[in-house]
Amino acid sequence: MGMNNFSSDNERQPLLPPIDAKSPSRDTVWQWPIRAILAIKTFLLANPILICTYCLQFCTYFAKHMVEVPTIKLFEQAICNRYYSDQSIYPRLTAPDIDEGLCKIPAIQSELASLTGLKFTFDALPGLLTALYYGSIADRLGRRLVLALCSAGTLCSLLWILFICYADTKLPVKLVWLSSIFLCVGGSQRVAKGMNFTIIADTVDKSHRTRYMYLLAGIPHLTTLVAPPLSGLLMLIRIWLPFAVAIGALTLGLLIIIFMPESLGHHSSAPMSPLLGAADTLCGTDSGEGTVTPPEQLPRGTHDRLPGPSPKNKEWWRDIIVLIQMPGLPFCYLLFFLKPLAMISKAFVYQYASYNFQWGLSQTTWLRFSQAGGSSLATVVVLPLLSSLLNRRGLHAQTLDLNVIRVSLLVAAMGFVLLQLSYHSWMLLLALFICGMSEGEEPALQGLATSLIDHAYHARLFTSVAVVEILAKLIGGPMMGKLFSIGHAKSSGICFSVSAIILFVLMVIACVQKIKR
Repeated sequence: MGMNNFSSDNERQPLLPPIDAKSPSRDTVWQWPIRAILAIKTFLLANPILICTYCLQFCTYFAKHMVEVPTIKLFEQAICNRYYSDQSIYPRLTAPDIDEGLCKIPAIQSELASLTGLKFTFDALPGLLTALYYGSIADRLGRRLVLALCSAGTLCSLLWILFICYADTKLPVKLVWLSSIFLCVGGSQRVAKGMNFTIIADTVDKSHRTRYMYLLAGIPHLTTLVAPPLSGLLMLIRIWLPFAVAIGALTLGLLIIIFMPESLGHHSSAPMSPLLGAADTLCGTDSGEGTVTPPEQLPRGTHDRLPGPSPKNKEWWRDIIVLIQMPGLPFCYLLFFLKPLAMISKAFVYQYASYNFQWGLSQTTWLRFSQAGGSSLATVVVLPLLSSLLNRRGLHAQTLDLNVIRVSLLVAAMGFVLLQLSYHSWMLLLALFICGMSEGEEPALQGLATSLIDHAYHARLFTSVAVVEILAKLIGGPMMGKLFSIGHAKSSGICFSVSAIILFVLMVIACVQKIKR
């Protein structure tokens, strides 16, 4: 009888909605970008954490790119000032009086190369040594605390560099290396980046979070388009002006952290295991957010090594070991290590272009814009819209992330092949644009990795990823530099070939991976 009542009620309803003036028409087809923008605006207004996170990411990377070139210039000026102040033929000569051409002598340039090279290494050590610890702190005490420490440490490091370079010439310039000690407070900007992605993972459901990670990953590329030109203009006025703007941006970031909500308690359910979603990914269930993999489905011996669910557990290193052993995460960590290692060879493109095309180093600025343009297009426009469209059509989020990873690795490999084969400047610009289009791999990989674990372990995941990426850069930098030196005499760009091979192998490995539900 219930069925008859249900049928009779349905028979009273029309099969099609009435046609009136408010029904969709052809005019609404071209309005989908407006509707998409309004939808994003509504979502952001309802989630102030996301607004603060995006603004904080912008402030952090704007400050970083604002002082990249001025820092080198300031080091050169300080070395030059001290060098000529020690010469009896240049008594009481100060930095404003020194012509820039006088600073291009081998003695000064050699000291500058040594100073900046070791500074890069020293700046990487705090993140390498403290990232895992701060990940544990973030999972127990909150993300805002770690972000505040990162901003404060970076600000103090920058102030120390200014103090040494503008101090009396009796102080050696090498004291700027001590600025890396301040980065131990918070673990450097790499840890801050991990915290920002952690907040996205905390606040956005796993079926949608990757598209917001795309936008977060696109912000550094957008600042690359804005900050360096502004920095160059300010340097023409005064060398310290870019540093003043960067300090202002970092201070604004601290204010944002003070007023932003905490994302640690965003999830109401307490986890019992770091493994979340692996049952959905590798087993035969369809679990939602908060589902815990049963102990019998874990790899043999894993459940015996799981740390307790208490947030007061101080053995954070055990959590990292367990994370590495989780199904699917070894593949993620492999990509987190080898992909940045392969991409390091892009740093030698400027020198490669200057050598092959007889460009001045100042002319290579357009190469950065080409790469940043491709990266911004991929992470801010193409991938978020594609992700939204395919999600609406029912494509599983993990399947989408894995396919983006595969395509991005293939695109990156093609870009490096074209880099090596570039015999004209337009080919070089196109190759860098293609390499930039592959930058969607990182947020897609982060989205895939976070879908495999419980939200309580997000911070430790991202900080362990920071350690892996720092190791990749410390190993890959000298390795790619040596390969570039080998091929430099023949102008062959052998380092680009090695990068293409690594990326192609990773793409094959990614194609073998499968999502099981």
